[in-house]
Amino acid sequence: MNPPALVWYAAYGSNLLAERFLAYLNGGSVPGSDAPQRGLVDRTPPRRWRRCRLHHRLVFAGRSTRWNAGVCFLDPHRRVNPPPTLGRAWMLAAHQVVGVWEQENRGLAPEVVDWERLRTVGHLDAKEGWYGRLLHLGRLEGRDLVTITCARLPEVNEPSEPYLEVVTRGLGESWGLSSAEAARYLADCVNTDEKVREVE
Repeated sequence: MNPPALVWYAAYGSNLLAERFLAYLNGGSVPGSDAPQRGLVDRTPPRRWRRCRLHHRLVFAGRSTRWNAGVCFLDPHRRVNPPPTLGRAWMLAAHQVVGVWEQENRGLAPEVVDWERLRTVGHLDAKEGWYGRLLHLGRLEGRDLVTITCARLPEVNEPSEPYLEVVTRGLGESWGLSSAEAARYLADCVNTDEKVREVE
C-alpha cells in the first residue's frame, strides 16, 4: 500500500496539548478524562512539530463519554473561505498515525491504509465510528499532511469546562495564545443551528 516513512499528523482541539496527544503514543490519560489510552507498540516520540492552519471549520459536536460533553471535529467538507482552525502538526511514522486513528475511533479503523488511494480520493473512511475519516490535507514540507475527523458531523453539542481547559492549554502551548485570546477563538466555534446549516 506504499506507506511513506514519515507523515505529518495535523492535530486540533485537545490534541494541541502535548500531554494529551502523547497519551495516544505512550498510553495513559490526562486530567479531566478518566478513560486511559492503550498507547502504541512503537512509542517513538514525534520527530518534531510545527504550527499549521487547517482550512476546515472547527465544530463542537457529539457527546463524548470521556468528557461528558461535545468534542472537536473538523467539518469534513472543504470550505472556500472558512475561518482557519489552529492546528499542530506532529511528525510521526505512518503506522503510528494509523494507530492513533484506531484509538481515536474506539478501535474501528483499518489495519492497513492505502496511501495512494488516500492521496487520490482525499480521504479514507472506516466502516463506522465518530472519528471514522482519515482526511488528506495536502503536503507540508514535502510530506503528507493528514488528520482524523468524522465522515458526517454528529449532532452539535457544547463542550465541557474540563475539555475546554485542555484545549485552551494546548492553544497556549502551541500558538502562544493567552487564556483570553483562546476564549475568543473558541467562542467562534460554539455552534448554533445557523452555523451548522452553514457547514452542511
